[in-house]
Amino acid sequence: MINKSIKFLALGGVVWLCAEYLEGVTVTHYTAALIAAIVLALVNSLVRPLLALITLPITLISFGLFSFVLTAFMVEITDYFVSGLHIDSFWWALLLGVIVSTANSILEHLIKKPKKSLNSTSTTYTDYEEIP
Repeated sequence: MINKSIKFLALGGVVWLCAEYLEGVTVTHYTAALIAAIVLALVNSLVRPLLALITLPITLISFGLFSFVLTAFMVEITDYFVSGLHIDSFWWALLLGVIVSTANSILEHLIKKPKKSLNSTSTTYTDYEEIP
């Protein structure tokens, strides 16, 4: 649970930084950026799988490039629901979506829990006798 909180705070910071450096993205205050990160995560979890399934033929024909359009559309939906976030055009939404997706991937890599691995030095065997 703490990892999700850290991730949402960091993604809120990414949205805030994008608003500071991209002229087509405006955020009124940091809490709006944090709410935008949470809403974007919800939209990506609930709406995107359905739209990805519906647009699968177009995505296959375009060799996956249409997924960028879906990313921009998810950001536009987030812009609609969050009052403190304003995005000027589709292209700014596309750029914001790519930056937030990249930051999310980096955060997932940094925060992920290490998988349990078998340690070769701790392997124990039972004693048994071989039957001739």
